[in-house]
Amino acid sequence: MKIRTLVTIGILGLNSGCTSINSTSFSDMSSAYREVVERYSNDNILLNVVRSSKNMPLSFLDIPSVIGTGSVLSSAGVTSYQAGVPSSSLPPTSTTANVGLAVNNGFTFTQASLDNAQFMQSFLKEIPLSVLGLKGTERLLPRAVSYTLLIESIELRSDNSLVHRFNNDPLDPNYQEFQNLLYLLIEVGLTAENKKIKTPLGPPIDKRLLTKSLDSWGSSTVDNLAKGVISFEKVNAHNSDAYQLVRKDFRPRVCVNEALAKELLGNLLSSEAYCTDSPKFPKTDFNYPNVIKSFREHYPNAKNMELVIGIRSPGNVFDFLGAVLNAQLMNDGSKMVMIKPSLSVFDSYNERYKNAQPLFKIYKDQSVVNPVATVKYKGVTYSIADDDDSYSKDVMVFMSTLVTIAKIPGAIPSSPAVIVR
Repeated sequence: MKIRTLVTIGILGLNSGCTSINSTSFSDMSSAYREVVERYSNDNILLNVVRSSKNMPLSFLDIPSVIGTGSVLSSAGVTSYQAGVPSSSLPPTSTTANVGLAVNNGFTFTQASLDNAQFMQSFLKEIPLSVLGLKGTERLLPRAVSYTLLIESIELRSDNSLVHRFNNDPLDPNYQEFQNLLYLLIEVGLTAENKKIKTPLGPPIDKRLLTKSLDSWGSSTVDNLAKGVISFEKVNAHNSDAYQLVRKDFRPRVCVNEALAKELLGNLLSSEAYCTDSPKFPKTDFNYPNVIKSFREHYPNAKNMELVIGIRSPGNVFDFLGAVLNAQLMNDGSKMVMIKPSLSVFDSYNERYKNAQPLFKIYKDQSVVNPVATVKYKGVTYSIADDDDSYSKDVMVFMSTLVTIAKIPGAIPSSPAVIVR
């Protein structure tokens, strides 16, 4: 019986040794949860695009914190019982093994609503012009994609009068005119730059008075002089040497390359539309004679025109994608927004950019293998494929960035709307 007891204890020891926490258990749990959060974010973006297509209010949720727990508890014991028998006989012994194993793991996460004033003020505010120059997280994202998402309209003005307004709306009967102009402007280097603006501060100061008045200036003025925020510029005032105090500011603006614009457009644009930095490039391989000819026929007196670009808010970008979805689902799908190839934008070695591809393609009530996002709205299923010939995934990345930029301090409430365990 002693041998049986020892064997039982040995088995219990092996069982106890096997209850140590697996080193990969938490990694597996966190990786699985990361995938869930990624899908959650993608589905949230797609859901709001669908809502926009139905003219319904947008609503965003966020998961600001995740707390994971995991534990493995084990217990083992041996109970021996010897029955009462006469001392002259062998003592019968009963040995009982007790083994206990409890495994527990889980997550607690907070689900916060972004339906608050802080988020909405940022979400509905016009996107800064500087975003036009951002490269984004997609290295090969064509400018035609980001510009199509961000630009709401293009206005051409002459002598402070509107010549024509081109609307970036796929449901507009004249949408092709906007696309033609956009691609033409991309060919002539449409971008955003910071233009230096000098603002005079006060009247010119005589040189003799300037040296005497330095002692009376405050420390903030001296600090701004040292930082280059303000400076003195020599001017000629009343036939004597004087200095003008000026403040230097930078104002973002849209512009085009001067050399390329003159090559393709002649004198259609004013000098104010040209970028300060306008290097000369080899002659473009793309020409738009039909587009330019048509424009000159419609506006024969147009010249030296100003270029005014209207930029959307993040909320307006969702509205635009809702219109893109409606255009795709209309009739035979011929109004689907396509991104055309352009040698000045795409890498010539990348086959992906040699053919026109949909900007944003959604599959309605179709089975999609391994979709990037899938949502069901009012009984209809909408999906985005992972590997179709479209820029849908690139657009999802771009939209995720816009939503993240809108999450200013205070946008995510300190107390979550829902705690899910």
